[in-house]
Amino acid sequence: MSAEVLGHAARSIVRVVSKITERPPEEICRKAGIPLLLAPSIKAGLDLDWSDPKQKAAAIQILERQVSSLQQWVDRHLDDVVEQPLRIYLDAVTQVRDQDLETVEDGTVRIRQGVAPDRRVSIEDAEMRHGRKSRSKRFDGYKEHIARDLDLPIIVACAVTPANRPEEEGASPIAKDIQRQRLRIVELHIDRAYVNSPVVDDVIRAKGRVFSKPWGQRARSPDLFSKRDFKIDLRTKTITCPAGQVEVFEPGDTVEFDPEECGACPLRSKCTQAASGRGRTVSIAEDEALQRKFRKLQQTGPGRAVLRQRTAVEHALAHIAARKGHSARYIGARRNLFDLRRAAAIQNLEAAQRLIQEAA
Repeated sequence: MSAEVLGHAARSIVRVVSKITERPPEEICRKAGIPLLLAPSIKAGLDLDWSDPKQKAAAIQILERQVSSLQQWVDRHLDDVVEQPLRIYLDAVTQVRDQDLETVEDGTVRIRQGVAPDRRVSIEDAEMRHGRKSRSKRFDGYKEHIARDLDLPIIVACAVTPANRPEEEGASPIAKDIQRQRLRIVELHIDRAYVNSPVVDDVIRAKGRVFSKPWGQRARSPDLFSKRDFKIDLRTKTITCPAGQVEVFEPGDTVEFDPEECGACPLRSKCTQAASGRGRTVSIAEDEALQRKFRKLQQTGPGRAVLRQRTAVEHALAHIAARKGHSARYIGARRNLFDLRRAAAIQNLEAAQRLIQEAA
């Protein structure tokens, strides 16, 4: 639980109440029973050793009790009309408390175990979320998505999603925007994070072509057979192991070969390290056929050249980031989408000017 987030919300409530009632914030803090806000920060007001579990647990009790006292004071002293400007902060406090705190059997309040799904990270911006660039690198805010024409150096559509949403969710609004412009996607060059988007299926059904790097295959011991050593027949939906054992599958299945046959197989030591009574398993992707095409593309020089065309999209994103910075300027996805479109429009004008100058 972030003490700073709750403290920030409480300070915002006190600030608005002070403006409405024309009372000093210090007076409101005392009357509302939240003296913690009289300190420069919540942690300074609590003044404890946060590495001590007992002191930390006691601090959570104090903070929760005083924030509750502030909410109750607002309910008692402000009517519904006057309370309306505070609603965004009151709702935020409730949401943050619900996601970060829990009440145990003895009635005490403690930090909730685990992380709440779709966890709110900002008081002012209800749509902002935690995101990850890698297992160790986290960021807060939004993800930006663009579609760039690879023949002309222009950005044709943009989308913005909260940072915790998968990249594939940015593809659908972009495709709709392209459709509204009466454009058609003939070739789709995408990052593999977008492969699961329904837009990919739409392009394939429309006889378009999709290009992407394939998903990496989980590496097993170099002494064991890999997935490439198994014959996968997508037409008959069968998979055959190196020893000739055949199993049927459906896309998305994890196939387990017959444990009895695997146990007696002379190639078992080269195939699996599974415990006795278990057979070798092989995962079949939902889009196994498409991934196979991507792998074949990656294995040839001309194919890799086609895949490298998508670097133009990466360059366009880098130019936008250099222009507008890496931080969201506005509150909410819609306003930040406007900011992204504005930056893209300026970039398109600059590209048009270069084309005109080159033609001249």
